Amino acid sequence: MDRKVFFALVAFSFLLFLLYFLYVILAPFLVPLGWAGVIGILTFPIYKRLHRRFHDRDMAAAWLMTPLVVLTLVLPVVGLVLFLTREATQAYRVLEEATASGELLVLENIRQHPAVAPWLERIRPYVDLPEIDLHATMVPAMKKVTSFVLGYSTELIKNFFAFLVKLILMVIALFFIYKDGERFQQEFWSIMPIKEADKGILVDTVRRVLSAVVYGIFLTCLVQGALGGIGFWFSGLPSPLLFGAMMAVCALIPLVGTALIWLPAAIYLLLQDEVVKGLILMAWGALVVASIDNFLRPFFISGKARLPVLVIALGALGGLVSFGLLGVVIGPIVLALFMALFEIYKGRIFPGDGPDSEADRGA
Repeated sequence: MDRKVFFALVAFSFLLFLLYFLYVILAPFLVPLGWAGVIGILTFPIYKRLHRRFHDRDMAAAWLMTPLVVLTLVLPVVGLVLFLTREATQAYRVLEEATASGELLVLENIRQHPAVAPWLERIRPYVDLPEIDLHATMVPAMKKVTSFVLGYSTELIKNFFAFLVKLILMVIALFFIYKDGERFQQEFWSIMPIKEADKGILVDTVRRVLSAVVYGIFLTCLVQGALGGIGFWFSGLPSPLLFGAMMAVCALIPLVGTALIWLPAAIYLLLQDEVVKGLILMAWGALVVASIDNFLRPFFISGKARLPVLVIALGALGGLVSFGLLGVVIGPIVLALFMALFEIYKGRIFPGDGPDSEADRGA
């Protein structure tokens, strides 16, 4: 074997070895670093304006911009997480007390309710409806759900120190993204064997898709909050605007989302013997409020990102399953970058197949 080839293979293997251990070291902190990158890219235009106001002094602009972002974005989210943790603990205690005292036996009356029983009798000849003990089935299910939320909340409290460390790391990373982000970006692209025009395409793709994802998530949360408020208003519950705003915020939480608000409200109506309103609110929340984000979010994102709805849907759902909430942002960006690289590759290998070249030949 040629000595140059041998040393190249050794150097390449050593590089892979270092990259692997770099991943192992940084893996516990990839989520806070990822969120720092997302926030930094989105707010970087604001930082640039502040940077010009400070006469291009990096340190001063970064020292001011970082606390502003923390106070505006980070602390409200942390407060919401702590608030939901406390509410989940209280909800589990209330459910335990209600189960022990027998107050949830009112669920047995749903089947015999005048508004429900006739419909059950009509569909009974066509559907085999077994005799279900609602108290024996719904109460354990509700307890499992609340115990899951309580377990998650308890785990969050136990790992609060780790959560605090990750939060501090995210803030520190955000500071250096502002201070050294442009310099790091220039050094990164300087070693990439890509034309300057193609580098601009990739950078523009990341910025465009990232802003489109945040835009789509924000609009979807507003729509879910408005629909949830309409459900509260129709059910006669108080403060539909307030609870609609709470549902808009809770829509950001994976898996449970708006159900943290409308599900307890529906159960409250059932316990107050408002069976029809409770069932309507439960159906509205499950079929409309909680499900509409699967259709609206890809639609909103695809329009602004100029990508097919299917690509956005697959990227968001696949990213959510793989990486959690951060994956909703990462997934569409990865697919968009793949499509952009494919177009760049096709333009290099087949430069005469694009529509622009055909127009040029016609001219």
